[in-house]
Amino acid sequence: MWAPVHPVTALAGALAVLRLAVVVFASYPAAVGTFDDDAFYYFGIARHLADGAGSTFNGVDPTNGYHPLWLLVLVPVFLVANGKTALVLVTVVSAVLFVLSARLIDRIGRLTGRPVPVFCAATPLLVTGTAGPLFWFSGMETGLLLFSLLWLATVYLRTNGFLTANPVGAGALMTVVVLARLDAVVTLALLGVLALAERRRAGLPWLRFGLRMLAVPAVVLSCYVVVNVVLFGTALPVSGQAKALGANGINAGDIAQFFAAPVVFGRASMLGALAVVVVVGALLVRAAGALGLAARFGAVVLAGGVLTVVYYAVTSSWQLWSWYFSAAPLAIALAGPALLDRWAGRTRALALALLVLVLCATSVAGIRSVAGGSTRSAFTEAGPRVAAEIDALTPPGAPIAMGDRAGSVGYHSDRPLIHLEGLVNSAAYLDALAAGTVPRFLAERGVAFYARGDDDPGRPAPGLPGCVRFGEPQQGGVEFTITVCAADLVLDDPLSDGTSYRVWRYRTSLNR
Repeated sequence: MWAPVHPVTALAGALAVLRLAVVVFASYPAAVGTFDDDAFYYFGIARHLADGAGSTFNGVDPTNGYHPLWLLVLVPVFLVANGKTALVLVTVVSAVLFVLSARLIDRIGRLTGRPVPVFCAATPLLVTGTAGPLFWFSGMETGLLLFSLLWLATVYLRTNGFLTANPVGAGALMTVVVLARLDAVVTLALLGVLALAERRRAGLPWLRFGLRMLAVPAVVLSCYVVVNVVLFGTALPVSGQAKALGANGINAGDIAQFFAAPVVFGRASMLGALAVVVVVGALLVRAAGALGLAARFGAVVLAGGVLTVVYYAVTSSWQLWSWYFSAAPLAIALAGPALLDRWAGRTRALALALLVLVLCATSVAGIRSVAGGSTRSAFTEAGPRVAAEIDALTPPGAPIAMGDRAGSVGYHSDRPLIHLEGLVNSAAYLDALAAGTVPRFLAERGVAFYARGDDDPGRPAPGLPGCVRFGEPQQGGVEFTITVCAADLVLDDPLSDGTSYRVWRYRTSLNR
């Protein structure tokens, strides 16, 4: 069974071919549905950059609402392709990252001397990465983050917990991780503290090492802040700032989500809770050598993931999505081998069973994607059709305002879409949100339509028969209201998930 030198890589290659075939042979709407809706914010910005229109989603407002490294990876794709070809190329890039990540897992297997337990522990990550939230294939930055963290993990193991590492090289790799996802700085701060503590305990110079390791991240992130201030008028991404608006108390639901997530085939996997058990158990067995180092790195990843979620729970009222929970399966992949090594003689049968599970789960997910119409992706898949219906409304080209579920619609529409959540809008929009002047902001841009993608009937508007009010942003933040009337409803497109895309003519006179 284990004849392949790189078993995880071989499996990942097969899974990557399957995911790529899904996108290649699916209809265009079904191919769209294989990506998360938020991925189309990335795609829209990357397309505008490739076209020379600047960093903007709607062609009107400049935005820095993204993690920079993944956007830089996507821009060349949209320089050479568009339409379905672009989606295929994004999937190719994701497949390469997935296979390289698997190669690094095999590398960890060799460094620990326990390839079979490492394979077993990695299967939850492979399942969620290809059949659940699609960490590598969702179009989001998560696959790049996982690849860079696994790369860092191999360096950590190979250099005995950074005891023999080149501090500048380690710092450069940490910079890659942070640029892949900016809030990963929490995880890396924990890793840095652990590494310096280990050096000090080993009697090695630690302060100079820490300063040299910090040099590259400090310079690069300082440049990132300066560029943001110059180009966008704000130091940090507007996406994070939008989520921080309107926080009131602790959003305990986010913390509960972490332990239950990610959702696979519509059911909570409880991998967050399992990761806690695995990591604690792995630390308690005190495995020696590379197995122990991998367990400690897994503990850092899990602690960083938990602290990041707690940070959002305290500073934001927003619900979190699947890509916030990749720390749990990654921690299991890294810490699990230390536990499984205790039953090394029995893991071959387990590995065979898990191999079949991964192949079956990914195949089922692929078949469902090709068939189209799944509840999870219904609104994303409908984006091209709804965008065409919106573009047919008059006056042509007039801007539309929309909050949640605006990614696929905005990407496929020829109209500028003013994003009411603020994730891919401008710093000026966040100022308007905070000041309560969003209606003026929309009026200045000539917004002619308002769209929603849910089943909320709205609240009756006092003194306006037949009219209702909706709260925006829908997910959280500083809420304002938009008033629309039944007589102005120009589009109602029901979806298979029980919701509808609805569009009204936006009346400035009702929204001041």
